[in-house]
Amino acid sequence: MSTYKVFGYQEHHKFYDENAYWDATHYITNPQKAVYTGGCNLTSLDTASKETEETAESFGKNSGKRIRHSELSFSREEGVTAEQANQFAQAIIQHYAPEYQIMYAVHDNTENVHIHFVMNQISYVDGHRYQGKKKDYYDFMRHIGAVTHLPVIPVRS
Repeated sequence: MSTYKVFGYQEHHKFYDENAYWDATHYITNPQKAVYTGGCNLTSLDTASKETEETAESFGKNSGKRIRHSELSFSREEGVTAEQANQFAQAIIQHYAPEYQIMYAVHDNTENVHIHFVMNQISYVDGHRYQGKKKDYYDFMRHIGAVTHLPVIPVRS
């Protein structure tokens, strides 16, 4: 069964430092792990950390929690290939595309193929900060299920 977790949930200082954009982007896009990468509302993944930081700065919101980092992992039994996970990721990020910069990377360096998502907490449209309310979380979980047609279990990190 697939699992979904949000990293840093209720960790009050996780992803607050000024290197959060760079660290997360470079971690997920590491070529030793990532076989597919992509994103939306970004010029390039090569400049993604700079672009997300500039968005926050342009709205005067370059403090506080900077990113939302999450992971969707597929069990071996589901037989999801890295290529299929890439197709899922492209559709999944569309949930936040109207307001946020988001990138993803498909990793196949572990037993389970998984997708990392990194989203800028600051909207590129109007600068509001992502609130991470329960309703949004469950709406996103339903979106993932609709895209993958697989049951997804939430996991606390």
